[in-house]
Amino acid sequence: MNPSTHARGGLHRFGSGQCKPGAPLAGVYLPFRLHVRKSCVTVTGIVDCLRREPDGDVHIELRLSRAYDRLLTSANASQQCPHQTGPHLVVEIIPQQGRLPLPENSADLAGFVTPRAPPEGARITVTGPYVLDTNALHDLIVPGKKTADWAEIHPAWNITVRGAG
Repeated sequence: MNPSTHARGGLHRFGSGQCKPGAPLAGVYLPFRLHVRKSCVTVTGIVDCLRREPDGDVHIELRLSRAYDRLLTSANASQQCPHQTGPHLVVEIIPQQGRLPLPENSADLAGFVTPRAPPEGARITVTGPYVLDTNALHDLIVPGKKTADWAEIHPAWNITVRGAG
């Protein structure tokens, strides 16, 4: 699909269900840690919690609508919120502009406008690449639990709020 609008500086603002052309992991730092399973998916669910990560990403724990449960892996059970246990699909919003020490973590470099973070409790539709986070360091950080290879949408190209959960 084609981008719906051009934003500042020639960046594209993608609409719900619109896939970004080109490399799906453009703008993501250390992209080798993510294994692309599908270059573009659209899912719906409820935002149970979110947080800003040290790398500049906004990390969303999305409780998927049942139609999308097949996208979860056993490692997604480790993705939990204080008030809602997993499993959750991880959705990552990358920063608009990269900052040191990760200047390559940037939607500007990928040519799109990063979506706004939704509020907790919102029912949302998300579009982006479906990936597995293969970073084995996660298993070292949380010994005894298989936490690597969880499923994510990373980066999110569009997030549309559909209402309250």
